Amino acid sequence: MHTTAKMDAAVFVENLSVTVGRGDDHKALLRNISIAVPEGSFLSIIGASGCGKSTLIRTLAGIQPVSAGRILLAGHPVETLRQQLPLAVGYLPQFGAFHGDLTVAEILDFAVALRLPASVPAATREQWCEHVIDLARIRPLLHQKYRTLSGGQMRRIALAEELIGDPAFLFLDELTSGLDPYSEHELMVWLKELAHGMNKTVVLVTHAVGNLRLCDSVVLLHEGRLCFQGPYDDLLQTHGTESIEAIYGGYQHASATGDFVGFDQDRSGELPPPPEPHSLNTAPPPSSLSQLSTLVRRQFILLGRDKSQLWLHLALLVTFPALVAIFGYKGLPEVSKLSLSLETNIVQTMVENLAYLKESFSAAALVSGLAMFQVILLTLMGANNGAREIAKERDVLEKELRAGLSPWAYVTTKSLLVVGLSLAQSFWMSFFVHKVCGFPGDLFSQFAILFITTLAMSMICLAISSVSKSPERASLLAIYLVGLQLPLSGAVLALPEIVSTLCRPFIAAYWGWSGYLKTLATYHIYDVVRQSTDTHIAELNQCLLVLSLHAVVGGVVAWIFVARTFPRR
Repeated sequence: MHTTAKMDAAVFVENLSVTVGRGDDHKALLRNISIAVPEGSFLSIIGASGCGKSTLIRTLAGIQPVSAGRILLAGHPVETLRQQLPLAVGYLPQFGAFHGDLTVAEILDFAVALRLPASVPAATREQWCEHVIDLARIRPLLHQKYRTLSGGQMRRIALAEELIGDPAFLFLDELTSGLDPYSEHELMVWLKELAHGMNKTVVLVTHAVGNLRLCDSVVLLHEGRLCFQGPYDDLLQTHGTESIEAIYGGYQHASATGDFVGFDQDRSGELPPPPEPHSLNTAPPPSSLSQLSTLVRRQFILLGRDKSQLWLHLALLVTFPALVAIFGYKGLPEVSKLSLSLETNIVQTMVENLAYLKESFSAAALVSGLAMFQVILLTLMGANNGAREIAKERDVLEKELRAGLSPWAYVTTKSLLVVGLSLAQSFWMSFFVHKVCGFPGDLFSQFAILFITTLAMSMICLAISSVSKSPERASLLAIYLVGLQLPLSGAVLALPEIVSTLCRPFIAAYWGWSGYLKTLATYHIYDVVRQSTDTHIAELNQCLLVLSLHAVVGGVVAWIFVARTFPRR
């Protein structure tokens, strides 16, 4: 496995400014920041809350866009490095993002598979992973699930995962926050050892100032301005105090009285010249197909361990077809007994004819209603299949996208999951209703239309999940979408022509209902159904095509928004 010991990992920041908003609402978060960080050093960024520390660390890591100035990592623009060699730059927010049901060993195993190229031999992968485990001192934790770890242990796991990619740069946002004094000191010592022992450039944002002497240098920010860069002791000496709190208080007072100026001017001339671009010996991430295989394996493990979700899927699978049987218990046997032919003999009495027509139209209403009932229940299952899948692991997704995860591989994994769920749900619904309840029609055709209807709703809800910030919001939007299916389908109450024309292409339930009824086209009941509704019944092939387009559009939208979560600029 390669090492970064000989890499030039200098950080060079020149006249960096970050502004958000426009016009009168714009706000400067950083103003003309110019700093230089030698390779293999440990730097801490400090300052009062709201001074711009997190903005600076995110900008250095290539996550926050720059309004002015430039950032060079080993002589390369940070955007270029992020795009070409994402593993060269490690970034950790205050709280790590992991699947709580995975063990530490599984987390590292998946990190190796997702980050290291397939060309790296298996023996080398295993050797490197063992080295990271020993480096992070986490061997006793390997068989524990992540959710059972303490805060300090979680920070070590997060750093160990980042070290899998052997980054030349580590940008850490408040990694020591919330730790007890011993854990904080231990972590700071470890970060210093990483910088000096492995020649990595480590930059840490911290509110904890008790261990700052372990850092090679300190950057002090106030209101987005650079106030100081240098050794910790020089910081105290320059400000004539032995207390960081006193320094913070002095700057707050100077700002309140209007005396504070800071370094808004161009300071780039005071810095050493920027480094020449240096070739980083860091391999690109694995191929999309290799990542897909890993993600499918991880998804299977997670699905098996999420007992609550498994029980929910099972409960829906069992109860929803049973509901259809309950509502059609009395009527369905009568449907199968009807000849349902309107060819009446002229000698039949008017009373017999009217009784027959009444019975026929009653059966038609039952068939049409139960067809829509199956469709609506399956769209509910489809919403449950896709609505939470991406939103519930957004933090993990953002982290892995930063490390070079393929958006295509991720969305394809989720698509395969909902395809599998949709197959099981639609097969059991169609088989149960057809065989157990005696519903007429071709079983295969009914399975096909119910499957594509369920899949279409699942993929549309997967797209909703990709744009939602939380699984709760995604679920709510999905329920709203399902709630609109019945009234806008026109299957129960006929819609005005203009409303029907505008809405129908987007309503999966209409195409599912229409296609299902077309599976009955060879039965006389279909003629009665067609006469009893004012809603146009589309051809089965047309329904399958439109619903397939729904599924494809849902997948494409999900891919677009996942790719935009961390774009390759």
